[in-house]
Amino acid sequence: MRHFWPFILLSLWLAACDSTTVPSSDAALNAVSATDLPRPKILLIVADDLGWADLNCYGNPLIKTPHLDELARKGVQFMQGYASAPLGSPSRASLHTGLYPARLGLTNDVAAGEKGLRTGTETLAELVGRAGYKTAQIGKWALGAQPADHGFAESFAAGAVRQPQSFYHPFFEGEPFPDLLAATQEGDYLPDALTDHALGLLDKWQNDNWFISLNFYAPHLPIEGRKDQVTAYRQLIDSTHWRKFPTVEYAAMVSVIDENVGRLMAALKAQGQLDNTLIVFVSDNGGLHVAGPEGQERHTPPTDNGILRAGKGSLFEGGIRIPFIVHYPAATKSTQASHIPVIGTDIFPTVCEVLGRQDYSPSPDGRSLLPLLRGEEVPERTLYWHFPHESPQGGRPAAAARRGGFKIYADLRTDSVFYYNLRQLPDESLRMATPPKEVNLLEDLRAWQGEVGARTRVR
Repeated sequence: MRHFWPFILLSLWLAACDSTTVPSSDAALNAVSATDLPRPKILLIVADDLGWADLNCYGNPLIKTPHLDELARKGVQFMQGYASAPLGSPSRASLHTGLYPARLGLTNDVAAGEKGLRTGTETLAELVGRAGYKTAQIGKWALGAQPADHGFAESFAAGAVRQPQSFYHPFFEGEPFPDLLAATQEGDYLPDALTDHALGLLDKWQNDNWFISLNFYAPHLPIEGRKDQVTAYRQLIDSTHWRKFPTVEYAAMVSVIDENVGRLMAALKAQGQLDNTLIVFVSDNGGLHVAGPEGQERHTPPTDNGILRAGKGSLFEGGIRIPFIVHYPAATKSTQASHIPVIGTDIFPTVCEVLGRQDYSPSPDGRSLLPLLRGEEVPERTLYWHFPHESPQGGRPAAAARRGGFKIYADLRTDSVFYYNLRQLPDESLRMATPPKEVNLLEDLRAWQGEVGARTRVR
């Protein structure tokens, strides 16, 4: 599979540079300030362990994702979008707060019964709630406490449990979500059920402003595709040729996510709200590239993250680079593919800008994405990661920083540092012989670690 990726990467680069995808000067001039627009509906869709290279619009030659491809074509597809952590809980905490995990003191997955995200840290739900929005958390939460403790007026199938026992009804062991069981029956598939609930809220709230955080639990373990999609992929592969990655079951899971995104887009279009809905689609971290733990090995490893090195649990690119799509036609007249690095902490300030809010706690770790939607130039910045843990996937305690095309990877176990030129070798297959002269990444990283109070190695 990997020998296809140089050609795929080249085609993606050419597509990004095509004149039809770069906003014209007229489009940039005609872009409307977010404060001049009616306040949008806001839909945050978070996939679970979806790899950077696992959508068709990101170059996957097998997985069919027509609805997400359309979202990317008509919005902004960020080719260098990042999660703020290589695991779900810290990454999700950043999505909801606009703060780096190290600043939050939440750098590892939150187990059931652990405290998780501290109350008192302003979240997206609290921000938009003060602006009069209705709020709902649907699906995976994984941040300790309950969504209601962080501003969500409604929640569905959301709590401390991080993964289902099966993606088919009754889904979870021990019945942790009675609301989910009451709304479903034998044979139902979890992402479909979560989307059904979201569609119900779209109908119920169509005359209100709302923020819905929809979290599919998929394509996380257990790798279990919906049966009709599995059958379709087996027939497709049998009629072409066998591929090791992604696995059939994983591909089927991703296509179900895409199918449900299409259902949401169709509902918003029918309501006349699609253009004035801010839709953000991301994954919480990179794809799982190793075998699952005992009892969950079936159909694993499910993916390989394309050309990127490693995967979930690692601060190499495969663990933190993710699909990252923003669709908000009302705020811009252009469509584009962007190679500007962006990160999950950018979502909070983006929402702040679309609301025109001044009475919020500004994010020191993110910046609004709206200028990029308008085709504007933005100053270069440094992105940071701090992960002082051994991950279940074999990742090492590490910290990292990226500025421009240069990246530093600091191994916290050996206190050694390595430099990479991602523009030349995005697969991190060869280290730079000397540090880049253009920027002192080691000094910047150490200063940032001190500023946020980054902890040294912990569990």
